[in-house]
Amino acid sequence: MIMPTKDTNAAKKAKTTVYMTEEEETLLNELFIKRIRERRKTDKSALLCEGIRLLFEKEIGASNG
Repeated sequence: MIMPTKDTNAAKKAKTTVYMTEEEETLLNELFIKRIRERRKTDKSALLCEGIRLLFEKEIGASNG
């Protein structure tokens, strides 16, 4: 029997290149450091995804209700 090596329930993820200013990179790093200090496991990709979801909710989600 062949056992899968990856979680088959994991969401498919796309790899993306993000271009940002030094100021935006600093802001992202500050958020990342804050969460690490709070012992909240995270990574920068998760922070960017959270930001996208929040922006979507603010700009589109609120108008669909």
